Order: sequence, then structure tokens, then C-alpha cells
Amino acid sequence: MRIYGQVVRFLEGLGAAIGVTALRTAIGIIFLWFGVPKLFPGVSPAEPLAADTVEKLTFGLIEGTTASVLTGALETVIGLLLVSGKLRPLTVIVLLGHMAGTFTPLFLFPKETWESLCIGTLEGQYILKNLVIVAGALVIIGHSGGRGQGAPPAPPPRTEVLAEEGRPPAAAGPAPVTAPDRAG
Repeated sequence: MRIYGQVVRFLEGLGAAIGVTALRTAIGIIFLWFGVPKLFPGVSPAEPLAADTVEKLTFGLIEGTTASVLTGALETVIGLLLVSGKLRPLTVIVLLGHMAGTFTPLFLFPKETWESLCIGTLEGQYILKNLVIVAGALVIIGHSGGRGQGAPPAPPPRTEVLAEEGRPPAAAGPAPVTAPDRAG
């Protein structure tokens, strides 16, 4: 068990040191991997679904190759910004908006995305994996406020209440239960 503890401590330290950067870079690479092929008509296997989705969401204003290329351009820009670490909050906001759009085929094109109840087609599974990207984006934005510390710290313990009860702050937790005084 000693080696297990050492491995865990090493991985915890590695995660704390580079985890958010690794997550941001990995998601950026995924965006580049899926976005760049859409810039070249006929290359991306996701092109038809992307084009149909954009066409439906824009009420036919943007269709076909233009829809696919614009989707690829957006994904490529998001990927480059994630990999570079530039404009992180804005990038994550755009990413989350894009993700909202990527989930719409599950509702707009159920025959293409679902085999049966809760069983996704290959396209449906491709879309559902975006839940992990959304969760990762939330971690990234949670660590992007310039603090490098993630979310704001939790409020301090109720030291003023604890001091009034005569207990030191280290004894935080519920007050000890005592029997009522029955002396009469």
C-alpha cells in the first residue's frame, strides 16, 4: 500500500501542477482535430450533420458547405485559443454556446442520433461525449480568473459564533450536546 500512496500523491501533485493546462490543451486539440477537416469540403465525416444542424438552426439562411466551413472555422478558432491559453473566459463562453448547438441534433434529428430509447447511434454518441467537454470547460473557466486558484475560497468558519460558545475555532462543528440542568 505504500507504493500506492506514493503514486497517488505523485498524481495529485501532477494534477495540481498541470491538470488544468493539460485539460485546456487536450480540449483545444480535440476542437482542432474536429474543426480543421470541416474547412475542406468532403473531408469531415461530421460535415453532413453539422451542415444540416446549422441550416436548421439558422432557418435556412446558412446551408451546405458554407455551414460546415463556418462550423469548422469556429471550432478551429476555439481550438487555437484553448491551446494558446489566450482569452480563456471569452473562449469558454463561446465554447459553451457552441456546445449548446452541438446538442441540438439529438432533438432535431432523432432518427440520425438515436437507435432506440437511450441508445445513441455513432453520431449520437459523438454528440453525447460533448458532456465531458462542457464539464472540462467549466473547470477551465473556474481556474481562469487570474487568481490561478479556481473558484473563490469558501467563507471562513463561524469563528465569531464559536468564540461566543467558548470553543476555539479549531473545534468547528456542531456544538456538543449537554443534558439540561435538572437541579431545581
